Amino acid sequence: MDPARHAAWNAYLAVRVGLLPDLEALQVEDCRVAAKLAALAVRLRQQAPLWPAYGDRLGIVVSRARELQRAGDRAGLTAVLRVVLLWLFRLSQGAARLPGTSIS
Repeated sequence: MDPARHAAWNAYLAVRVGLLPDLEALQVEDCRVAAKLAALAVRLRQQAPLWPAYGDRLGIVVSRARELQRAGDRAGLTAVLRVVLLWLFRLSQGAARLPGTSIS
């Protein structure tokens, strides 16, 4: 697997297996949820160059997710993380274009 797809898959697993289950089990304001979101933001910022067309967009979306977490918006945060999850999955499969995006 090439590095971009591998990085996307690992980030996908971090959200799917780590962050989303914690979000369902814990209070949205819990420091463990905040820590995992921060770690995801750092990971995606570091790996953004692997996905030239979408790396910066993923970073922006995760920044918005962190704002929703700080505001205590569980539904909004879950919805945004599901979009991130879909994008990461598609990147891990080698998708040239992600759902809901257009390259100008």
